[in-house]
Amino acid sequence: MASSESAPAVTPGAAEGEEETILYDLLVNTEWPPETEVQPRGNRKHGASFIITKAVRDRLLFLRQYIWYSPAPFLLPDGLVRLVNKQINWHLVLASNGKLLAAVQDQCVEIRSAKDDFTSIIGKCQVPKDPKPQWRRVAWSYDCTLLAYAESTGTVRVFDLMGSELFVIAPASSLAGDLSYAVAGLIFLEYKASAQWSAELLVINYRGELRSYLVSVGTNQSYQESHCFSFSGRHPRGVSTAAYHPGHRLLLVGGCEAAEVGTSKASSAGLSAWRVLSGSPYYKQVTSGGDTVAVVPKTLGLLRMLNVKLYSHPGQEQDGIFKMSLSPDGTLLAAIHFSGKLSIWAVPSLTQQGEWNQHEQPGYDDLNPDWTLSTEKRKKVKDKESLYPLVDVNWWADSAVILARCSGALTVSSVKTLKNLLGKSCEWFELAPQVTAAHDGGFLSLECEIKLAPKRSRLETRGAEDDEGEEDTDSDQEVSAKARYFGYIKQGLYLVTEMERFAPPRKRPRAITKHYRLVSLRSTTPEELYHRKIESEEYEEALSLAQTYGLDTDLVYQRQWRKSAVNIASIQNYLSKIKKRSWVLHECLERVPENVDAAKELLQYGLKGTDLEALLAIGRGVDEGRFTLPGEIDIEGISYEELLPEDEPAQNAKEKERRRRGELLRLVHFSELTLEQKELCRCRLKLLTYLDRLATYEQILGVPHASEQRYDAEFFKKFRNQNIVLSARTYARESNVPALEILFTYHGSDLLPHCLAILSNFPETTSPHEYAALLPEACYSGDSLLIIPWHERKHRDKDWCEEAACRMVVEPSLQDESEFLYAAQPELLRFKTTQLAVESVMDWYQTRAEEIEHHAGQVDCALSLVRLGMERNIPGLLALCDDLVTLEVLVYEAGCDLTLTLKELQQMEDIEKLRLLMNSCSEDKYVTGAYQWMVPFLHRCEKQAPGAAQELLKEYLVTSAKGDLRLPLKIFQHSKPDLQQKIIPDQDQLMAVALDCIYNCERTDQLFLCYDILECLPQRGYGPKTEATTALHDMVDQLEQILSVSELLEKHGLEKPISFVKNTQSSAEEARKLMVRLTRHTGRKQPPVSESHWRTLLQDMLAMQQSVYTCLESDACYEIFAESLLCSSRLENIHLAGQMMHCCAGPAHPPASVAQRGKAPHRVSYEASVDLVLAASREYFNSSTSLTDSCMDLARCCLQLIIDKPPAIEEELDLIQAVGCLEEFGVKILPLQVRLHSDRLSLIKECLCQSPTCYKQSAKLLGLAELLRVAGEDPEERRGQVLILLVEQALRFHDYKAASVHCQELMAAGYSKSWDVCSQLGQSEGYQDLATRQELMAFALTHCPPGIIEPLLAASSSLQTEILYQRVNFQIHREGEESVSAAPLLSKAPQEDAAGAPSSSSADLLHWTTATTMKVLSNTTTTTRAVLQAVSDGQWWRKSLTYLRPLQASTAAF
Repeated sequence: MASSESAPAVTPGAAEGEEETILYDLLVNTEWPPETEVQPRGNRKHGASFIITKAVRDRLLFLRQYIWYSPAPFLLPDGLVRLVNKQINWHLVLASNGKLLAAVQDQCVEIRSAKDDFTSIIGKCQVPKDPKPQWRRVAWSYDCTLLAYAESTGTVRVFDLMGSELFVIAPASSLAGDLSYAVAGLIFLEYKASAQWSAELLVINYRGELRSYLVSVGTNQSYQESHCFSFSGRHPRGVSTAAYHPGHRLLLVGGCEAAEVGTSKASSAGLSAWRVLSGSPYYKQVTSGGDTVAVVPKTLGLLRMLNVKLYSHPGQEQDGIFKMSLSPDGTLLAAIHFSGKLSIWAVPSLTQQGEWNQHEQPGYDDLNPDWTLSTEKRKKVKDKESLYPLVDVNWWADSAVILARCSGALTVSSVKTLKNLLGKSCEWFELAPQVTAAHDGGFLSLECEIKLAPKRSRLETRGAEDDEGEEDTDSDQEVSAKARYFGYIKQGLYLVTEMERFAPPRKRPRAITKHYRLVSLRSTTPEELYHRKIESEEYEEALSLAQTYGLDTDLVYQRQWRKSAVNIASIQNYLSKIKKRSWVLHECLERVPENVDAAKELLQYGLKGTDLEALLAIGRGVDEGRFTLPGEIDIEGISYEELLPEDEPAQNAKEKERRRRGELLRLVHFSELTLEQKELCRCRLKLLTYLDRLATYEQILGVPHASEQRYDAEFFKKFRNQNIVLSARTYARESNVPALEILFTYHGSDLLPHCLAILSNFPETTSPHEYAALLPEACYSGDSLLIIPWHERKHRDKDWCEEAACRMVVEPSLQDESEFLYAAQPELLRFKTTQLAVESVMDWYQTRAEEIEHHAGQVDCALSLVRLGMERNIPGLLALCDDLVTLEVLVYEAGCDLTLTLKELQQMEDIEKLRLLMNSCSEDKYVTGAYQWMVPFLHRCEKQAPGAAQELLKEYLVTSAKGDLRLPLKIFQHSKPDLQQKIIPDQDQLMAVALDCIYNCERTDQLFLCYDILECLPQRGYGPKTEATTALHDMVDQLEQILSVSELLEKHGLEKPISFVKNTQSSAEEARKLMVRLTRHTGRKQPPVSESHWRTLLQDMLAMQQSVYTCLESDACYEIFAESLLCSSRLENIHLAGQMMHCCAGPAHPPASVAQRGKAPHRVSYEASVDLVLAASREYFNSSTSLTDSCMDLARCCLQLIIDKPPAIEEELDLIQAVGCLEEFGVKILPLQVRLHSDRLSLIKECLCQSPTCYKQSAKLLGLAELLRVAGEDPEERRGQVLILLVEQALRFHDYKAASVHCQELMAAGYSKSWDVCSQLGQSEGYQDLATRQELMAFALTHCPPGIIEPLLAASSSLQTEILYQRVNFQIHREGEESVSAAPLLSKAPQEDAAGAPSSSSADLLHWTTATTMKVLSNTTTTTRAVLQAVSDGQWWRKSLTYLRPLQASTAAF
């Protein structure tokens, strides 16, 4: 292990003060997670057989090693092995500068820094798991940059600060399981011979073999063996430890003691010093002046060793040095021996400065007192001698060493007296802790807490191991001497025979848990230690420190006070001993005890220290900030005890106390209070408030024993600081009525101005009956109505600090505690008042009821609140109560829409409310609902507005009857005159409502219900007779007649509301429409009704006319009846109608003989009959689709009823016949279209279009035109229009003959409109009859418009020219062989002219043409004159001569 740097030596005359007790503190720097380890358990190594076996084995192994030089394991000293094995598995090495720490764990080495008290890891070196972890070594380099780690096998690994492995140095030789090759000393030396190497590393094993390695880091990291050396000559039993002194360049080596005569005391103790040389032999032993070193020949080494081995006493062990440590100044060396001895040596002389055997060391046999509390650790006491030896040593200072024992005892002892500087007792750690040298006033210790893992259940662990021996028990069980004796015999037999029969029972492995901790022990100042003692709750020691060093004891009592529960004892023991007033008052104000009595006691204790005495003491500056109780300070020379003698009676004492307070108050000038005095007053006010709140809380909790059990400190802490208005609101929202009542009673001054706002915070779902005791109540005082004030009480009398004079100074401006209440609900601000008025309370009741209903829909709660208000004489709530009653019935009884709100109900009319009430009633429960809901509702309406109930009931029944009479009937049935309890008690009202219901019913299928309602009405003569009653009875009689008419209508299938009959009884038009609908409805019935049914219908119609519809004449009934018969689409009905009509012009009544035959008299006049027949026939005609339609026959049948066939009848018959003719010509048209055709001539055109050759059937077409009444009643116009169409059609087919015939007829008739067709035929060149054409042209010229004359004259001239040519040709070619007609010549002339190639000369043609023309003109003198007279244009000749030019070519040809 590296030693500390050198420091000045300790002078012999050291001051005695150096042995003063160290004030220290223990801190846990790091705790590693627990590790579980399984340990195999074999036989215990004790008894005679084990001792004999071990003695024989040791000698044989020695002979094997030194005689036969076989590689047998090196025999390590038993004391060394025992102590090493007692060490913990982990190791702790602190760097020489105290800044770095190496914590060697099972498979890693953690490097930690002192910057954060070694709590964090800055590097981590990974190492293989070592089977012998206690035999490992670790060393820091002199500059703290390298870390060397040696395994139990002798392998050395070198790491840097980051944990990176630089290289591995394997041992020169090694034997498996031989721990002598483990490293006993690992030392870094500063190397300056060459810059190539950074340091020199010395590796010394337990055999005493030293090897030196030069190591290099950086880019060329490597190592090189420098030299080797052996200490076996000086230490034949090997080396157990080594240390290096850099100042003296001494290598201090420790091993087994030597018993040679003449050697120095250090050498005999096993300690030697070697000077480190730069060259061979590298190490030279240093001897002190008085010591002589005996040189023993090497040849005698073996005999000496044999002597030691073979003749040593079996019960004695050779002692030696186990560990060494240099003091900080390098002048002293502390060594612990195998036997537990401690020795102190001077360096470099190695003169012994002190020596203490184990039994001479103070407290060597102390055991941890905590072991008595642990069963597991109590077993270790049986082998307590093994716990006495020292296991580690290091230096606290130059004059004090740190000693650690196997028992876990740790002391800092003086090197002179070995006095424990930590105090009277040692500091206890876990077994065999490791310690480091002290740095900065403290050192580190590594301890390992080992615990047995919890045993598994026997059922889980036995299984296959049941045959391996007895159940696993602790090896430390007490066994009898006989059992031990037989155990030894069995072990010896097993050793000799190795028979399984004698094998000891095998035990299961034991699981243990190891918990490693890094603890630091640091010296501290009294103040720091004082605070730490307080933190660790070592109060007695803290008080002792405080008394010793004059520290403030308040800190101890404060900590004890805060750690303890508040009660009378803790107040007396702790709080009363605290002197600082501000702290005590703070605790009194802030701390909340866990029970009522303690809370009260604490507050009262605070009040004692804030009374007038303390106030005056502060003002006079004599309190020094101390908590002052009454009587502790005398005021004005008068002591507290004098004022209150103990033997005074209570009443007298009270009186004296009152006078004393008065005198003290006179000494206080509140206007001149200091800040500290004001703060005291504030604290007192707060304490009083808390005390009042505590009393209130006790009242809320109930009786005393209940308050003790139910007291909640957390709640009270919140409650006492809480705004009292907020507390009241909270209780209201929690529906805690008793608590709120207590608050109103004891804190009325703060709460009663806001009582209505607070009451508004009760949940809407809470029944007002629960907080009825809190509701405001009114009473009459004389004639005025006033609100009864709340009865207030106080917990105590008013204190002096609550007076206005003090409050104005201490708390000049108080915050409004109710501000939050109205900020969240500003609508409640109008209820804030110190004196409640009736109007405000009434307003609150109304508003709150509406809020309850609106927010929660709890109608019953709202109604309860209003009723409670009415019971408390609050006016103006009746209307709201009635609405809520109605709403309650609607919601809870009637089961209407649950979303209905009070506001919606209030906006409704009363009739709407009544409908809502009754709409939910089923028909079978309607009467019950009427009695339970409707009648009370009507009574409520009657109370608010007299007469409203009658109108409401009437409106409801009438509107209900409009859709259905069943429900009103039930009301009327339970209002009959003979019933005791009537829904409608007034008979006149009953009749009036019944009449209105029947007349307003729009149903047509409830006539029977109307008769049922009539039966419910009183008979004429029942009850008092008044004009109103008589008028109502008359109206009822009229209703019976109207019902009879409705019954007749229903009988014939024409259902009408009663109101229809009533409304139409005075309207002739409506009555006529009704009769028409009735008869038409009968006519449309399927199957058709019989003649008898029709006759019955006629009788019913006459009955209706006579009873109700008197505004309609009976003849009108007959006409309507006949009309319906005619329109019934049945021939038999048409014939029946004919029997009721006059079918020809004549007398109005039929002959008597006809009437005598039983037939119905003819009641329909001839004119009406014709109109009816025409109307019926036209309807049939219009509805028919063709001539073959059955409706056409019905139309014809109707027309045939009129015998004399007047023109209108005849016209209808012709129209029917015309439809037949149109179908013959192929014209597909509906009869209605024929009737609606305004231009009937177009139908003739359609015939010509559909049958193009029908122009030849002129007679038939002319007949059709007559049937269609073409051109009305003008036959000449009709014939002319038709013939024109025929001529045009004939011309289209070039049938000039037919066209000529028709034109001749037209000209004969002188029909001037035919000039166009005559002109067309006259200009038709295909028609060869030129004479006829000439006549046609002449007719056309005669009748054409003036504007057409010119073209017609041109055409006529051409025709005359053509006639002239024909005649000339006839004269020239009279021979007739090659005669050609005039038409071909005329037709060829233009063609030849167009060809332009005649052979004759133009002079010949002109000569011939002129001669011919003159001849023609001479024969047509008359015609020419007529033409000239008709010509009006003077240019006619010039234009006409151009028509003669083509003749020039023809004339030239001739």
